Amino acid sequence: MSEVTLVIGASGRVGKEVVKLLLEKGEKVRAAARAPLSRRFSALVEAVEFDFDQPLSFAPALKGVHKVFLIARPGDNQSHRAAMPLIDEAKKQDIRLIVNLTAMGAEQDETFMLRLLEKYLEASGIPFVHLRPNWFMQNFDSGPMYADIRSTGAIHLPAGDAKLSFIDSRDVAAAACAALTHPRHAGNAYTLTGAEALSHFEVVQKISKAAGKTISYVPITEEAARAGLFARGVPSGYIERWADFFSKVRRGLCSPVRADVESVLGRSPILFDQYAGDYADSWR
Repeated sequence: MSEVTLVIGASGRVGKEVVKLLLEKGEKVRAAARAPLSRRFSALVEAVEFDFDQPLSFAPALKGVHKVFLIARPGDNQSHRAAMPLIDEAKKQDIRLIVNLTAMGAEQDETFMLRLLEKYLEASGIPFVHLRPNWFMQNFDSGPMYADIRSTGAIHLPAGDAKLSFIDSRDVAAAACAALTHPRHAGNAYTLTGAEALSHFEVVQKISKAAGKTISYVPITEEAARAGLFARGVPSGYIERWADFFSKVRRGLCSPVRADVESVLGRSPILFDQYAGDYADSWR
């Protein structure tokens, strides 16, 4: 009997790609996200309603499942508290593996919510893999930074001239698929970065070249960034996470380039130039 993999966050950027890659490998996939789901996936995928705010949805989603791709609720400072009961239920149902998407540097702060979730999973006794990606390249073609580009022709961030080893979310999904389908990865933690560290000045040059139009980067102060987010009605908890992240960026903590993607996938990470070319229509 084929094993079933539950993909949590299956309607998101990484989750959708994980579903696609697993299907290409002939794996049986159950896609979990908030309803409605049935029209988002092919007939090869079993869609199931799942909501971290509704713990009663956990047991039905996990029933008959062997492996889980876990993305804790993004943008929530208490996401570990929402996901811990899911791990408890997974243990009851003898789940054989959880591939857990966290964040680069999570292991460096024992009080960080994603590190608390990592430790809880480790203590559960369920075999696990931690994937710790750096900032996604795809944040430039969706979300607040994309909105900034569309409305102003520029990116305004409190990043100074610091560099980041941006990772393509397609590489993150490929690493997740590998971790879910190759037993050798169990018990490991991988820091997923691109093959180069780039400043935002370099990023906008590459995006501008691909899009055939000029897009600028405007460094701003943390105070200005906070004020702008507050004026847009962004919750204070998210503002604090944003500010903390860019504090790490300015200190160079997001610039290291690691070889884990190549170790897991047997190839080099996708370069920013390829990403910019692939998504050029987003900025035209």
